[in-house]
Parts: sequence; structure tokens; C-alpha cells
Amino acid sequence: MFRKSTNNLETEVAGLVFPNPVGIPYFQRKCRFSCLHRAPKVGFLTLIPPRDNVLPWIKNLKNEPGNALLAVDLSSDIIRTFSLVYDFADLIVVDPDSDNGIDAADVADTVSLLDELVSLRLCYERYTPVFLRLSHGITLEELHTLLDDCQFSGLDGVVVPSSSMLSAVKEKTLGRLPVICMVQNPEEALLALRSGASLLEAKPGFKGLNKLLKMLEKQ
Repeated sequence: MFRKSTNNLETEVAGLVFPNPVGIPYFQRKCRFSCLHRAPKVGFLTLIPPRDNVLPWIKNLKNEPGNALLAVDLSSDIIRTFSLVYDFADLIVVDPDSDNGIDAADVADTVSLLDELVSLRLCYERYTPVFLRLSHGITLEELHTLLDDCQFSGLDGVVVPSSSMLSAVKEKTLGRLPVICMVQNPEEALLALRSGASLLEAKPGFKGLNKLLKMLEKQ
């Protein structure tokens, strides 16, 4: 029910076929997912597990799987939650710095975390793509360090908060690393796609989703 049937909007990224390149955050309350079927026809939904009661959250989600590709954003208790959501998430987004800019010490911690997650993924038969969510607060040097590790460790891509960081990532990686770009409106979304974004993630408060899908169909 979530999927757009328009073939020209299909996008393949990290081995997954998205019905269209647009994703939206889905905010659920009290671990309830009964309204998933009301979501717009988007390419994927980004879910954020609660800091507490992760197991009930997963159980309820499995009972309401819907038909959308699910990106699960991990920002707390990352190693444990990674293991718990791995088998049902279509895409995992690691967000080790959900509040503040990454400083130099945290970059080293993030590199260590990514290496541990990639090693942990080898324990599973099913392959789930893993992306790193980058922060507004990083310097160009820190960005390059993280991108080098992403490519070296075999991470599948990154999520960037702006079109300017998208350009920096594309330049550093020579366009070899898939990038999900966060956008605020349809015009910014089209600009990000033209600049090389693989997928789009609507920021909270995004307006004009249907307008954006219609604009994409005309491209």
C-alpha cells in the first residue's frame, strides 16, 4: 500500500529497490503501529526505537509490518538495539551523535563503533545495509576521517543533513558511496537529487510531499 507503482521512480540503492527515492520519518506513540497503513506512498519510512521498552516496540512492529521498506535509526544503546532490530529492518541508520556536533574524540569512538557493527553483521545470514548519519557539527577533516572509515570498513552509505555536505561527500568519495540527503521542501529535494543524492529523507515539518512526488514523476 505504501509503494508507488510508477516504474520510472524506482531506485536501487545498496541492493534494495525503493519504489521511489523519498523517505519520511514516522513517529509512533506508545509502541503502536496500527496507523502505518495511513502513511503516504513513499519509498521508505524511518523509525526511531524508544530508549526504553525496545522489545515491546519490536513485537508490536512485527504485528503491523505494513508494506513499506523500513529504515531503523539507532541513536541510543546502539550495539544492543542493532542486534535486536537487525532481522526485520530493511536498512539500519547509525546515529551516534543525535544531539551535538562530533568532536575529535567522538570521531575515534564513532570509527570504533562502526568497525564493531560491521563485524557483528558478519554473524547474520541476512545482509542488511548500514548507513552512518553525519552531524552538522563535524569539520571537513572529521568528515574525511569518517568517510575513509566508511569506505574501508564496508559501510553501505551515509545520511547527510544538507545539500552542502552532500557535495562534500560526493567530492571526497568520487561518488562511490550512496548518500541519503535530508531535505526541507520539494525544491531542495530536487536540487539534492540533481547533485547526486541516492535517496531523500524528509525533515520533520516537511511540506509538499505529494507535490514532490508529482514533480518527480514529470522528470
